[in-house]
Amino acid sequence: MTVDAKASPLATGTPGEARERESIPVYVWLMLAYLVTNMFSGHWSELGIPAPLDRAILLAALTLLYLDPERDRARWRPIYGVMIFLVLWTTWSALTAGTLLTDKGFYALLDRIIVPMVMLLVGALVFTTPRRRDLLLKTLVPMGLYLGLTSWFTIVGPRSLVWPRYIITFLDTNPLAANDSRAVGPFLTGEGSGFTMNLCLFAAGFAVYRFRGLWRWLALATIPACLMGVVLTATRSAWLAAALGLVAVSLLTPVLRRWLIPAGVALVALGAAALVAVPTVSELVLSRFGTQRSLYDRANTYEAGWRALDQHPLFGVGWSTFIDHGVDWVRQSPEYPITTVTIEIHNVFLSRAVETGVIGGVLWAVICLFGPFIVLLRPDRRTPERYGWWLFTVMAFFAWLVPTMTSPNPFPLPNTLTWMIAGIAGREFIVRTTGSRTAEPQPAAALDELRPATSTREA
Repeated sequence: MTVDAKASPLATGTPGEARERESIPVYVWLMLAYLVTNMFSGHWSELGIPAPLDRAILLAALTLLYLDPERDRARWRPIYGVMIFLVLWTTWSALTAGTLLTDKGFYALLDRIIVPMVMLLVGALVFTTPRRRDLLLKTLVPMGLYLGLTSWFTIVGPRSLVWPRYIITFLDTNPLAANDSRAVGPFLTGEGSGFTMNLCLFAAGFAVYRFRGLWRWLALATIPACLMGVVLTATRSAWLAAALGLVAVSLLTPVLRRWLIPAGVALVALGAAALVAVPTVSELVLSRFGTQRSLYDRANTYEAGWRALDQHPLFGVGWSTFIDHGVDWVRQSPEYPITTVTIEIHNVFLSRAVETGVIGGVLWAVICLFGPFIVLLRPDRRTPERYGWWLFTVMAFFAWLVPTMTSPNPFPLPNTLTWMIAGIAGREFIVRTTGSRTAEPQPAAALDELRPATSTREA
C-alpha cells in the first residue's frame, strides 16, 4: 500500500527509471477499476450481478487510501467548508421533502453532490505521480475505444457485437427510445455516452504524446472511434461540447494551433463523406438537426422552474421532487407545445436553486467556480505532462458545461472524471506538497507545449 523511498520519483536516476521502480498502491488499481465498472452503474441487475459492484469498489479504494500512512495530506481550503455546508443543506432538504431514504433522492445526493466533491480530492491524493496518471490514461483509452465501437455497432451494425445486451433490449423495447434510436452505450443515454467519449477523446490525444508502441497505436485508433461515437449519440450538446473543447485546447497549445484550420476542414470533409457513404448515419444526424421536442422540454422546464422558485425562493421545493411535482408549475405557452411534464429541469444551476432554494443554488455555483475550475485560471507549465493535465481540465470543463446548462446532467461517470481530472491538475492547491513523499521533481523552466515521451520507459 505504500511507495518505497527508492521507488520515489525523487530518487536518483532518470524519471523513467524511477517510474518503473515505483510500486503502485492497491487503492490506485481499485480506483481505476471503479471508473471502468461505473460505466454500468444502475444496471448491474441486468448483468446478473445483484449488488452495485462499482460502489463497493469505490468504498474499498477510499478506505485503503485513508488507511495508508504514507499518503499525502490535503491542505484545508475554505471551499471545503462550503462543500460540507452544501451537503448538510441538501441532506436537510431531502429529509424534509421525504426523499432522503428513497432510491431516487439518496443516490442523487451521492452521485450529484457528494461523490464529485470527493473525487476532487481523490484526483490530487491518488494520482500523485506521472506513472499513476499514465495508468489513468491507459484506462480511459480502452474505455473510449469500447464506447466508440459500441456506438458504431449499435447504429450501423452488426448489433450482435453490442455488449452488454441490455443496450439493444432498451432500444428495442423502451418507449423512450421508440423512433429515436441513437448510440446510448451502457449508460442508456446518448448525452451520458457522448459526455464520456468527449473526455476519452482528449485522453487518447494526450496518450499519443505520452506513449510509444502499442499504447500509442491504441490511442490513435481511439480518437476516430470517439469522434464517430459522439456523432452517433445524436446529441447536440455532446457535439457542441466536443467542438468547444477541441477548439479551446488547440488555441492554447502552440503545436496544435497551427493545425486547427486544416484539421477542422479535414474533419468536415471526412464527416460529409461518412454521411454520404453510410445512409444510416446520414438519416440519424440529419433527423437530429430537425428535432424540436428537446427544445420544447427545456423551455417548459425553465419556465416551470422559475415559477416554482418564485413561490419557494429560500428553501426550494425539496431535493429530488421536481420531477414528480413540476407539473404544478407548467403552463401552456402560446409559442410551443407541452411535450412531457415528468422530467427534470434541463439546467443544473436552476435545478439546484429550485429544489434546494437560492442558498443551495448559490452554494453549488460557488463550489463549481472555486472548487474544480479555479485551476483554469493558473495554467501549470512546470512540465509538459502537468500542462497536459491542465489542458485536460479545459476540455473537461467544456464537456461538463454544455450538458450542465442544457440537461439535468445526472451521469455519474463523466462527472466523476471531470472533478477527478480537475483534482489532478489542481494538486498544488489541494495537497500539502512540502515534504510530500509523492512530490514530483519540477524543472525551473516553464514549458508551453506538450512533447512526446522520449522512450517507452518514460511513458
